[in-house]
Amino acid sequence: MKRNLLFGAGRGTRLSVLEEIKRSERGLGVKELSGLLGISYMGVKAHCLALTSSGHLCSCREAQSRQNAKGRPKLLYRLSDSGEKLFAASEDVLALALLKEASGLFGVTAPQKLLLMYFRTMQARYCEQMTAEDPFGRAMMLVRLRDQEGRMTLLSEGEGWEIRESHNPLASMMKNYPEAQSMEEHMVSEVLGIMVKRREEEGRVIFTPV
Repeated sequence: MKRNLLFGAGRGTRLSVLEEIKRSERGLGVKELSGLLGISYMGVKAHCLALTSSGHLCSCREAQSRQNAKGRPKLLYRLSDSGEKLFAASEDVLALALLKEASGLFGVTAPQKLLLMYFRTMQARYCEQMTAEDPFGRAMMLVRLRDQEGRMTLLSEGEGWEIRESHNPLASMMKNYPEAQSMEEHMVSEVLGIMVKRREEEGRVIFTPV
């Protein structure tokens, strides 16, 4: 994340506010942020207003159902386009530039070969750190490893389970080389020991067991 782009008082807290909102599915209200960060309601509100004024956040009212139509709709904060750009990884820009250079130097298939090597290396690194035998246990370990890499990863449980990532540091590269998405899908399947399906929803990457 481009932390140097945020200035002013409360810099560390504002980064935390942005990160929690980035992790959320629908945006977060001040009360929710206050509970997550352990900061007073008014303190969080001041940071949200400052980040909105700087253009990093935008706000909207949450739609209410007919069954819960009393009172004003909840005000939610979400990342603006400017806020999303704060999370853009410089490594992604470099990777994309190197792949394009490789194509010019070694032929059109060079980027695909390099990407395949990259995901195989990543797979080997993950597998070395796996101690669980069952897929769910391995998924929990993979979530922890991927979250440490800054992917904002969590294990979502409901009728089944799935791995959800709020940040894709290789988004630009994958946009230009979409075959990398299936490579990543295959890599996660091999690490977990089961087939998974990779999909993207509203900027999030989701891996669901098949």
